[in-house]
Order: sequence, then structure tokens, then C-alpha cells
Amino acid sequence: MSVAVTRPRPTFADERLAIVRDRSRLGARAIAAVPWVVLAVFLGGELVLCALALNGPFYDEGIYLTAGMRTLQGYGISDNYLSWFTGSLMWPILAVVGWKAWGLAGARAVAAICLTIGLAGAFKAAGNLFGTRVRAATALGALLSGPLIALGHLAVYDSLSLAAAGWSFWAMSEFLRRDDRAWLGASALLFALASIFKYPALIFIGPPLLLLVVAGRGRSARMDLGLFAFISAAVLMIYFLSDRGQLVAFEEFRVHDSVTFGVTRGQILYIEVYLVAVPLLLALPGAFLIERRGIGLALLSGVVGAPAYHLLNNDPTSTGKNVVFGVMLTLPLIGVTLTHALRRRRLLLAIPALIGLAAFAAVQAARLDEAWPDLRPAVGVLTRVVHPGERILANSAWVEAAYLYDRHRINSPFDLWDVSRIQSLGGHVNVCEFQWFIEVPGGEAWPASIRQAMQRCGSFRRVYSSSATITGLGSSLQFVTYRAPIEIWKNGGAASAPLGGSATSQGR
Repeated sequence: MSVAVTRPRPTFADERLAIVRDRSRLGARAIAAVPWVVLAVFLGGELVLCALALNGPFYDEGIYLTAGMRTLQGYGISDNYLSWFTGSLMWPILAVVGWKAWGLAGARAVAAICLTIGLAGAFKAAGNLFGTRVRAATALGALLSGPLIALGHLAVYDSLSLAAAGWSFWAMSEFLRRDDRAWLGASALLFALASIFKYPALIFIGPPLLLLVVAGRGRSARMDLGLFAFISAAVLMIYFLSDRGQLVAFEEFRVHDSVTFGVTRGQILYIEVYLVAVPLLLALPGAFLIERRGIGLALLSGVVGAPAYHLLNNDPTSTGKNVVFGVMLTLPLIGVTLTHALRRRRLLLAIPALIGLAAFAAVQAARLDEAWPDLRPAVGVLTRVVHPGERILANSAWVEAAYLYDRHRINSPFDLWDVSRIQSLGGHVNVCEFQWFIEVPGGEAWPASIRQAMQRCGSFRRVYSSSATITGLGSSLQFVTYRAPIEIWKNGGAASAPLGGSATSQGR
């Protein structure tokens, strides 16, 4: 009598491609060491770029540094920062610690370390899902993403959020491998933290993680999804209810006052395709080479989140940063593709292709690094000539505010009035009462009415004039590099008058 033998269903740890099962001349230890060598190279390179500081801080970095200084002084909540940027005060605090230790390079170094921690989690998740060799190839694939490289040396809260997101991804892979709901709870907790550090992470990484549960757990998915939602929602509710007034104000700001900077949806679509095309094309084959296609499609869905968010909201800001969340989740699929491509019989084709992709990633990173003006020369002038108690009209104020406040040249960051703050007061501002008028590229330009009012005062004199180089996507959907003017005007007829208060009392 013959006995039917039932083959056990393969676990995620057992899933392999044919190439993964092939013998290699490299030892197992060498292959296992590849991700950590890549991480060391990545972090070392990013720290060098942080130290070089080839470009000055951009608008977001200025906000976080200023918010961090004010938070450490006890003004973080009263200044209402939570009402108009999409994250908690945790990153501003970490950033300003690095700033105090080593200036802009220090703040950026903290971000580089955070992003490296997140990548370590993603690499470990790739190993859990598809094996050691795919994990090694996943690490190599991370070096092919220009947005990821560019983000690694920016002092922004995305890196802190990605640190939590990467380890949430790892905990989810441990749950799928071990069938232990303690790991599911850990993934939910880390996901909630990633969302607190940066609110839109909720929609960037939430759907792919939930789809992983659906694809990997079958009939048990319903209870797993409920537990994940309960834990993450409980943590998020505790945070959001602690200061719901400012968060409601933030939502109103995003709905009514969000600025497009003249960028069309067509331009947003183009830049999103430009940023995600390579990781998407590399991940697609991997999604269909693995045995469990549902897992592949779940990971692939990560690429969709950021482009959909920007297109639906007609929001051109932070496109280069937000796509990195999707890239991190698709890295294991890129690793599968690269593992398959790097077979010995394909090396002659694969290596030149990888060199070309790495060069393209470097070009992407350089373009993203040049997308804002270097205001450090102009700020150097301001820190020498501005005195406490003077008020400043600055169309893009936060970079200047970070330096001026840190060097005690202003009493409050709200001594600087930007375009949105002037407009929120309905034009009831006497421009002639301000001591300084500054116009720089990279943010909202002053309305013609404000500039004309400054000129009608008759007492403003231009004391500094320069220009800065910017690379951006033009209306013809081609990247162009141009120089834009920087101007500083001094009002010789206005007396200094201290100005205090918060963003609430004075408008944003």
C-alpha cells in the first residue's frame, strides 16, 4: 500500500530562486557580510558629504533647526510648530543636538545615521523573506537610488521616520517567518512611531505592510490585521489627542493654504516618474520571479504611495524625499532581480548595466542637491548687520531664522515675517516699519504689491546683491540650471522695535 506524502508548505525563509540555490565561489560568511559592508560604505560616504556641506540648508532644514532650538528652550508647543509641519518635535530636537555639536554637518550626520539604521532593518527583512544572497543583492540595490542617496545627507525628519519604518518592515518579516504575533505587535508599534515622526508615513508604508499580512497569512489575516490596527491606532491616538488643537489647525492649513509654487500636475507626474522609474523597473521582475506573487505585489505597492499623494493633493513639495519610503519597501524585490541578473553567464551584461544605473543615481542625487539656493553668503551678511529688536521681511524666512536666532541676532524667530504670514493678515502690515527687506529664490516670491510698498517708503537702500544657482524642472519638462538674484535692503528710517509672541498671535 502506498502512502501519500504531503510536502510541507515552504516558509519565507525557505523560498529561493534557482540562482539562490546555486553554489558560489564566495563563502557564506562573505555573502552574509556584504550588506553590512555596503551600509558602512553608504554611511561613510554620506558623512563625507555632510562634512563637505556642498549646499547650504534648505527651507525644511531651517524650520526643523529653528523648531529644535525653540523646543529645547520650552517654546516648541507655544510656537505652534505642530500646526504647520507634518511631524512631531522629536526630529527637531535630535537635529539641533547635532547642530550644536557640529553645525549643519552635525545635524545632517544625525539624519545619515538614522537612514542607515532604517536600511539595516530593510536588509534584514529581505533576508527573512528571500534569503542571504538576496539580502546581499538588496544592499547593492540601495546604492542605485538617487533619492535615497540625496536624503542621506539632509537634516530632515524623513530619515528618523524611515529608521522606524525599516525596522517595522523587519518585524513584519519576522512575524511572517515565525508565526508569532509578538512580532506583529512590534511592527505595529514601530509603524506608529514612524507615522508620529512624519505623519504622511502613515499612507506611505501602512498599505504595503497590511498587504503583506493579507498575502502572507491567508485565513489568519483578518485577526492579524485587527491586532495591527488596534496597536498602531492606540499609539497614534495617545499622541494626537495630546494636542489635537494644533493638529486640526495643521489640517486646515494643508487644505486652505497649501502652496503649489506654480508647479502643474503634469510637472509633478513627470518628476515622480523620473524618481521612481529605476526602482520600479528593477522591482517588477523580482515581484514575478518569487514563488508567492502576493508578497511581491504587496511590496511593489510601496512605490505607489508617494506619487499618488502628491498627484491627488497637487503638492510639489518633498517629492524627492517621500519616494524613499516606497524605495525602501521595494528593495527586497530589487535584490531578487539583481540576484537573478548577476549569474555568471549574465555578468558581462549585468555589470555595465549596474554601472550605468549607479551613474544615473548619482546624477539624480546631484540634481536633488542643487534644487535650492545656497543662502549661506547672504546669511553671513545678515548675522553681521542685524541687531536684536529689528524686524525683517524675508520671503523665505526659515533658513535665515535658524542662523540669526542661533547667533542671538534676533529675539525670536518670529521677528522674520514671510509671504504667507503677511498674506494671512490681509495686507494690514506697514512695510515701512520693518528694518530689513530680503528676497531670495527658492520659496514664494514677494507679491508685487509688497515690493512696491517697500519702494514707496523711500528709505530702503540695497546693501547686498548677489545670486544663487538652482537646478529645477522647467515648464518644458527639462531640467534647467539658472541663477536667481538675492537682495538685502536696509531701512534707514525705521526705528528698532522688539517683537515677541508666537506664530498664533502673529500669523504663520
